[in-house]
Amino acid sequence: MEYTSLRRQANELDSAAEQQQRLANRQADSLTSTALKNQQRSARNANAQMDSARLDAAASNLVDDGSSRMREVDMATRLQDEITHTANTSLQQAHSIREQGAYTAWNTRNAAARARYQARGALLSGAGSLFGSLASSLSPASSTSTTKRM
Repeated sequence: MEYTSLRRQANELDSAAEQQQRLANRQADSLTSTALKNQQRSARNANAQMDSARLDAAASNLVDDGSSRMREVDMATRLQDEITHTANTSLQQAHSIREQGAYTAWNTRNAAARARYQARGALLSGAGSLFGSLASSLSPASSTSTTKRM
């Protein structure tokens, strides 16, 4: 009976480990997809901001003196740094989720392996006690003690 329950527990733990891993991967994939969409949206917004800055520079005649080019380069660099930082942060979070999911699944699989090991021990212990009692009932010493009592 103990063997069966331990084997069932091990199988349930294996199933839980697989579910944990799949869930972590789905969460990480979702986060990665969202990061990619946000990065694309941020790039479109950055382009719009750059266009607006160019129009402002042209309207104020800054294009002629060259300072608008420096302003444009600074703004493009700042916007690209923000986009890259945001994307990297999201990707690092996705990576952490995957790692945590793998670690949790590994721990759960370890518990399943321990349950299987205990199940084998219970099976062997039960078989050992069965053979032990059978051997003692068939041994010559037990048959001698039975005849002396008669």
